[in-house]
Amino acid sequence: MPSQATMREHRLLRMFGERLLDPDYWSYNRRSVAIAMAAGVFAAWLPLPLHSLVAIGLAILLRGYLPLAIAMVWVNNPLTIAPMFYLAYQLGIRLLGLPALEFSYSLEHDIASIIWPLLTGALLLGLVSSVSAWLLTRLYWRCKIHRAWKARRR
Repeated sequence: MPSQATMREHRLLRMFGERLLDPDYWSYNRRSVAIAMAAGVFAAWLPLPLHSLVAIGLAILLRGYLPLAIAMVWVNNPLTIAPMFYLAYQLGIRLLGLPALEFSYSLEHDIASIIWPLLTGALLLGLVSSVSAWLLTRLYWRCKIHRAWKARRR
């Protein structure tokens, strides 16, 4: 982990101020891990640069475990970005009732037609994925504790 001094001096992290250094964001429990999973997965679906900053902002706002929120953003990586955004675009055109575009070599002309369906689909998939990640994390943690209590009783 980077030191507090390094984090204070980092130009992109300065916008979060001293809140970023609060020990609650660096310790994990059932609640903070579930929030971090949800924040990271939601940020991964957004077709924006600097997903990590979005995940950090959501984790700070909701008091989640920061390292995990940042790590979950990497669900969206060079191998998965194209299928994720294609799925988001397809969902968006269906939800908005728009025809699918025939893509040309000049993407600049198509960008205005692509952005709204892509954002619509990405936001919906981000919300569904983040709620699912939150629920599955809580369920997994509960099952893990239940098994530990059973083993302890034996």
